[in-house]
Amino acid sequence: MPSFLYYNNESDSSRYYKVVCTVVFICFCFCYLYFYQCDVLAAGQHVLSEGQTHYSRGIGAVLITLTLYLLQWLVAYVTQLKNRAYAMTYFPSLLILTVITDVSSEIDKGFSWGGWLIALPLVSLCFVGLVWALRQIQSFEPISPSTGLFSRTMWVNLLTLVIMFIAVGMFSNGHAAFHYRMRMESLLAEEQYEKALEIGKNSLETDASLSMLRAYALAKTGQLGNLFFHYPLPEQGNLLLPDSNQTRCVVYPDSLIEAFASSSKNRIDYKLIGWLLEKDLVRFSAVAERAYPDSMMPKSYSEALLLHDYLTGKPFAPDVDNILVTDFYDFRKMQSLYEQEERASQMRKTYGNTYWWYYKYVRKD
Repeated sequence: MPSFLYYNNESDSSRYYKVVCTVVFICFCFCYLYFYQCDVLAAGQHVLSEGQTHYSRGIGAVLITLTLYLLQWLVAYVTQLKNRAYAMTYFPSLLILTVITDVSSEIDKGFSWGGWLIALPLVSLCFVGLVWALRQIQSFEPISPSTGLFSRTMWVNLLTLVIMFIAVGMFSNGHAAFHYRMRMESLLAEEQYEKALEIGKNSLETDASLSMLRAYALAKTGQLGNLFFHYPLPEQGNLLLPDSNQTRCVVYPDSLIEAFASSSKNRIDYKLIGWLLEKDLVRFSAVAERAYPDSMMPKSYSEALLLHDYLTGKPFAPDVDNILVTDFYDFRKMQSLYEQEERASQMRKTYGNTYWWYYKYVRKD
């Protein structure tokens, strides 16, 4: 039975705010589950079921939204909250939504309730006390509250819902890099490598596992040497292969990445990128010049070779790209325009997609 049909003694106009609250709640839950938390929930289900079941984005969003709505109907029936307090009947449903979407970014290392083991009972007790208080206040409200879209009853309920929606976003898993990783793993499983590379492309949020997935997707599309340093990179860690600790997948099999990187076709690029990450230009230059003719040299490799020649005092090759040389000297000249504290961030705006910026400003142990 729809939640806006509870009270037979209420006029049709006074039920209007219930209809609006129901529509807003259902739209929020479905969109939040379908567009934002779908891959996080898929990761949680994959780990908890030990890979035996698969989370369906559409079906999952519909079923969870329907379950939460039925829970709200039950709470509204039991508490009999109405008028300006009606939106609080959605609190238990939104609390459950927060708990199930607060999937730990370390879920693959083992399930944990985290702080919810204590917070959930305490918040539930507070809600019971709040309901009691609202019931006492409710008896003093007008029998015929103001109704309509611009009424106080309507906007108090909508404001209460919005505050609870914000709380859901604050206390569920909002770790950007983890969301990017889970979305990428879903797309990699579907062999949609180009789409996977678009995830988080314009964000500076990253971690070692996300960089590993990007390296894999770039290698799959033949762009590892060209575009790897276009993405933000963490300062430490193995960024290319799974190590079951700092760098790992949750849903996508680690073994597929390891097998791909160890094949004779891809091994050389993984080694070259590894040396660049370690800033070992000596070993890199010795192998890169043999592995790639000048006409086929990837962008990042050309930048690294030019930097190596400059640092060692070796003359630039006659056939080196003049535009590349000009950009390199502009890079060095521009550094003097900024104070030490702001130099890295200012240089990133123009040269953040070059190996030169990585070599100069990203610290590696």
